[in-house]
Amino acid sequence: MWGYDHRPAAFIECPFTTQHHQHLMSPGNRAQVTSPEFSSVQLCITPEGAKTKDSLYLKSSSYCGRRGMVNNIFCRKISRAWLQTKSNPPHPRVFTEPRIQNITTLGYLIYRWMISLLWISIIVCSLFDYGSSKPPKTTYTWPIYLTNWDLVIGAIQSILGVILVTKRWTLQKTQTDSNACNIIKYGKLEKLYYVLYTIACTLAVGVTVSYWAAVYDSKIHTIDPLNIMLHVCNSLLILMDVLIVSIPLKFRHFWWCLVLILFYLTFSIIYYAAGGLDKNGYHHIYKILDWKKPGITILIALGGMLFLVMVHCLLCYLTILLSRICKSDMKYMEEPPSASNEQTQKSKDVEIV
Repeated sequence: MWGYDHRPAAFIECPFTTQHHQHLMSPGNRAQVTSPEFSSVQLCITPEGAKTKDSLYLKSSSYCGRRGMVNNIFCRKISRAWLQTKSNPPHPRVFTEPRIQNITTLGYLIYRWMISLLWISIIVCSLFDYGSSKPPKTTYTWPIYLTNWDLVIGAIQSILGVILVTKRWTLQKTQTDSNACNIIKYGKLEKLYYVLYTIACTLAVGVTVSYWAAVYDSKIHTIDPLNIMLHVCNSLLILMDVLIVSIPLKFRHFWWCLVLILFYLTFSIIYYAAGGLDKNGYHHIYKILDWKKPGITILIALGGMLFLVMVHCLLCYLTILLSRICKSDMKYMEEPPSASNEQTQKSKDVEIV
């Protein structure tokens, strides 16, 4: 405990307000400060008078510094946990089963083949302009459009899905269901399918919304069967897959589609610098992606990427809701992890300061 000292005392900051300090240190109230019951006030008075406002500043600065250091360590720990820890991969069975069943049925196999054939049919119609009321002036510009990139990714992921489901169907015919499930592994084909499926889900919805909201111009474009197939059916096929298949979408995978968009933006810059033209003879691929105005184009690109992140999050929430309704997220919770499906992973504990 601090004793009372008759030497001059210097006042420093304490939890009291400044007005209350002045009231206590006034000549009329100084005697009250010396009484023993005001020990809390005595703690706020330095006996030597040597610690002035500079010491107060140093103390407050050190407190803020310690608090900032703790916050900095906390942020670094969180970022390290995000970058270093790996989420458990999906169970390999989810790539070959519908959301409401635990086996691969003939109906689901037929569904996968039909979806794949529809994707391929749309690409064929787009390549040869079947269903277009206004054929383009040139045909070599097909690969420059993001819509066609979306079609290719959608077709590839659907073909991979057909391969996996057909393989599972064949195993079920030749072996028991338990043996067939033990043979299934989360291999390279499943990983590639998972990445392309996640990208296709986000990209298809993003292409459809951005086309009708920002690209479509009634003076240039026409609403014909081909346009509907390219900018409506692509999203319908993907949303149908999201409703039926049991493949989960995870929030941390939002950057997969953004990587593809960065590749496309780089390609559009190179194409513009090389003097490339669109199918109508304009020196840009899309009107909103005109690199003659780089500032506006960069802002539009950033806004589009942010929109894709929002679309991805909404699709993740949709899959979570569907999993809870169908209880498909609990299908394999009771199965012990085994080496055959590569589900064993060491969890990394993160020390939070």
